[in-house]
Amino acid sequence: MNNQNFQLPFYEPAPKVIMKSRRILLIVNPVSGRMKTKAGLFEILDELYRLPSEEPTPSKSGNKTAGAATALPIPFGNLTATTLGGSPDPDRSVTVVPTMYRGHASQLASCAYRDGYDTVICCGGDGTLNETISGLLSIPHKNRPRLGYIPAGSTNDFAASIGLSASLRGAARTAVGEHETPIDIGRFHPLNDREYPARYFSYIASFGAFTAVSYSTSQVAKNIFGHLAYLMEGVKDIAKLRPHHASFDLSSGLHLEGDYVFGAVTNTTSAGGVVKLPADRVSLSDGQFELLLIHHPKTALDLNRIATALWTQDFDSCPLVDLYHTQRVRITLDEPLSWSLDGEEAVGGTCVDVYCLPGAVTIRVNE
Repeated sequence: MNNQNFQLPFYEPAPKVIMKSRRILLIVNPVSGRMKTKAGLFEILDELYRLPSEEPTPSKSGNKTAGAATALPIPFGNLTATTLGGSPDPDRSVTVVPTMYRGHASQLASCAYRDGYDTVICCGGDGTLNETISGLLSIPHKNRPRLGYIPAGSTNDFAASIGLSASLRGAARTAVGEHETPIDIGRFHPLNDREYPARYFSYIASFGAFTAVSYSTSQVAKNIFGHLAYLMEGVKDIAKLRPHHASFDLSSGLHLEGDYVFGAVTNTTSAGGVVKLPADRVSLSDGQFELLLIHHPKTALDLNRIATALWTQDFDSCPLVDLYHTQRVRITLDEPLSWSLDGEEAVGGTCVDVYCLPGAVTIRVNE
C-alpha cells in the first residue's frame, strides 16, 4: 500500500477536562423504540434536574407539598428548573428538541457550541447517535460540547459496549455525571465517487450478509421485538449469501484478498445487531478498529463452522472467520455495494478508506 496516498486527516485529540453540565441540548428521536410516550421524556428530565419524587407528599390540608415536581404538559422546548417545579441545581437548563427528519440531529449538534450549550445529550437509537456525533465533529475540539447518550432504540449495540444503563433514568444520570472517557470514531471516505462525501461512524461500517438487516428491519418490528427483530431478518439473509471479491490494505502493510460474505470495520462488541465480538479483544479508545471478515462458505459444513465460531466467539480456530486490528484500512471491491454505518444505509462505491480517529469524542460514562 502506498502510504503517501493514504494519510490520516489532521485532528487533535479531545481534551480531558471535567466539565459540569449547565446548558444542555437534549436531542430526542420521538419515533425510537422507548420514546413513543411523554412519560419517558419526563422521566429523563426528572433525572437531569435531580428533582424530588414524582409523587409529591400531600400536606395536612390535602394539597401537594410546595416545591414538589410537577409534570407539566410541555413536551418540547426550553425547560428550566422553575418550569418543572424546582430543582437543587437552579443554574442548569435543558432545551429539548425532537428530530423531524433524517440528518436533523447532525444539524442540531453542529450548532450546539454556537448556541451556548456545554453538553449535548442524544436520546434515541444508534442511528440518532451517529448523526449527533457527526454534528459534533464539525465543531473544533477546544469548543466541542461533551456528549451524553440515553439509549432508546431497539438493540443499542453501542450503549452496551460502553456499559450504559438500559434504563432511561439510569442513562440520564450518567449523561450529566462527571465521569467521561474519550472514544475513537471512524471516518468512512469513498474514493471513487465524488457524489458521496466522507461520513463518520461510532461503532461499525459493514457490507455483505447481515448488513441490510439494520436498515431493512421495519421500525415497527424493532419497537415490538427489539433484538429478536434483527435476528429474524438475519435468518432470511443467510439464505441469500453471495460472495463479494474484495481486497484489504491495512496500516501494518498486510494485504488481504478473497471472496467474503461479510466484512466490517468495528469498534464494538456487537456488530450489526447479530455478530458478537469478544470483549477482551475490543477497546473503544485504543486508536485501532477491529476488522472482521467472514469468508464465503462453499459447503454446509463451512456454514456450520462459521455459525459455531460466531456463536462461541472463537475466531482463532475457524479459518473462515478473520479478526484483525488496524488504525486504517483501504477496501477495494469488484462492484459497488451498500454499506451500513451504525445501522444506516450508506454508499461507498468500489474503493473506500476507513480511518480510526483516536479519542475524537468525549462521552459521559458510568463510574
